[in-house]
Amino acid sequence: MGAESLLVALVTPFAWPIPSAVNQHVADLARELLARGHRPVVVCSSDDARELHRMRRLTRRADGKVNGLLTAWDPGIEPDVRLLPPVGCGPLRTEDGIPVVPLGRTFPVWVNRSVASIGLPVDVTSRLERLLTGVGFDLVHVHEPVAPSLSFTTIRETRSPVVATFHLTPAGLLAYDVGRGILGRFFGRLDGRIATSEQAGEVLSRSFPGTYHTIPVGTRLASAPSIDSAFPAGPRARRGLYVYRGDDVRGFRAFVRALGASFGEDLEQVTVAVHRQSAERWAPHPAPRKLRSHLRWVEFSETDELQPLYDEADLVFLPYLGGEWLVPALSEAIVAGRPAVAPDLPVVRDILRGVPGVRLFDPRREPSLATCLHDQAACRAPQGDGALSDPVRHTSGGAAEEILELYGEVMAHTSRRTGTTGVAHRAPTKRRVYRLPAGRPDWIFADLHVHTSYSKDCAVPVEAVLSTAREVGLGAIAIADHNTIDGALEAARISDGDPIVIVAEEIMTRSGEVIGLFLEECIPKKLSFEETLSRIKEQGGLVYVPHPFDGLRLTPSYKEMVDNLHRIDAIETYNTRNYLDSFDLNAERFATKYNLAAGAGSDSHVLPGLGTAMLRMPRFDGPEEFLAGLREADIVTRRRRLLYLQSLKLLQTTLDRVLSP
Repeated sequence: MGAESLLVALVTPFAWPIPSAVNQHVADLARELLARGHRPVVVCSSDDARELHRMRRLTRRADGKVNGLLTAWDPGIEPDVRLLPPVGCGPLRTEDGIPVVPLGRTFPVWVNRSVASIGLPVDVTSRLERLLTGVGFDLVHVHEPVAPSLSFTTIRETRSPVVATFHLTPAGLLAYDVGRGILGRFFGRLDGRIATSEQAGEVLSRSFPGTYHTIPVGTRLASAPSIDSAFPAGPRARRGLYVYRGDDVRGFRAFVRALGASFGEDLEQVTVAVHRQSAERWAPHPAPRKLRSHLRWVEFSETDELQPLYDEADLVFLPYLGGEWLVPALSEAIVAGRPAVAPDLPVVRDILRGVPGVRLFDPRREPSLATCLHDQAACRAPQGDGALSDPVRHTSGGAAEEILELYGEVMAHTSRRTGTTGVAHRAPTKRRVYRLPAGRPDWIFADLHVHTSYSKDCAVPVEAVLSTAREVGLGAIAIADHNTIDGALEAARISDGDPIVIVAEEIMTRSGEVIGLFLEECIPKKLSFEETLSRIKEQGGLVYVPHPFDGLRLTPSYKEMVDNLHRIDAIETYNTRNYLDSFDLNAERFATKYNLAAGAGSDSHVLPGLGTAMLRMPRFDGPEEFLAGLREADIVTRRRRLLYLQSLKLLQTTLDRVLSP
């Protein structure tokens, strides 16, 4: 990334105070971003009474403190203390200096005989929308966007570029499988996708096709590439390490049972490092009497406290039954350079392939663990070239560098600026007013979507459109008849500049409708979306996408528009004939997210509809001045009942056909 500071929202679906591998990764990433001069903000849910009290004070609608405090947070200075988490609430400390914004409560969800606390969008959507629209994040990074959850809702509500990390936790796997239909529609809005392993990316791509960047979760342990990671050989004393985190009660119990057959000459002692916050919720069962002298119990709170334990261990036992902490444990084993004894699972074979000193056991067979310790010939080991085993990549710093590189690619793409990795500031949300404001003399009102009788579904003559436009006070209109420019050419010829007539055409492509502005020649219908855009550009025209998210009309897909951002100049963020406000809202989000100019039009097919949606903008001469003025414009709407306008259109066009000779 460039030297500019990014304001990044890191969104997690899981309760922030409850130990979670996803939350730990978010905390580690936030520390790395802050150390590199960026401004990370953790957005989460919580059930902690102190956090809920802080949330109510920060997110009161009347004062909007959180938005003002975050907007005032400049690079290189400490954020306001009211933004920082209380002591003991989550994996970030107050002294880390990273804002944590709780937006609502969490709800328990039973998954695989354990409970995951997820922030559901029941009571957070309005707070989330005010936060995302009011602060103007340069980028939003959602983690494990399960539906419904805070992460998933963020994808829908944000007006910033979105990167998503898929961790494939048990809750995530269940949600991605069950909610495949609805998730697929919204995952198309992601501008960057991260999978924590190649195997995870392959699993996800089968349900949600796309490009997945493989980036490890990383660990705060110090890299020790000089340590010999060969598996200890021979009948000598061995010291093992097992790290207990999260809800690992079942896994640790199975490990202890299997361990009972593995001592003797195979092991001298196993250190069990117990995460304090995890043990407070899910206390591990005590070991049986015959093993008590062989187990050493140590408590820890922060990952860096594990460093001396890894340094003194001869081998590392990874979580016996897998679970959400398995992937972080894999990174720790690689970074610490210690031989690992791991369950034979696809993600383990993927991440540890080619790593020396790895032995795999079958977690369904308790004797398999003893076999791994003393019989190399009978033990399986992951095969491969070790492409993913670079210790530096598995540190928090190494993972953060790769994530920042992806941030740069996303920012460059969404800002439509080729080759840049700096900050692309989002276009401000277009202000919408409902009355005619007092204007400067060099500013005019423009309606960018008008039809005449040259459209088959309109019966209004060109002369009537022009005279009504003058009465309404319009200084410019874009006449965009369906698949023809004849009406616009006639209007331009007889208007004499009052109003200014933009020669336009609403073209039906194979994917949906698109408007070409400032055209000289008619463009045929039923071409591909890409070909139509190319023909508009060849004439020196501007590409304007009308009613892009109207679910009742044929429109280009989200992906098609994203793939053609470099050729789209503006999109219609307000259309009088849209039945639902959500259609306009989605268009507004898209324009802000991808730094596109926002337009508005009445889509008038009858005279009373003319000027019901228009822009107050600087007077222009040609497409360049028009596009520059469009970015300064305000949207002005005048309420008219849609049912009345639609009925009038239907009545006029029907009578015209009935009464015509």
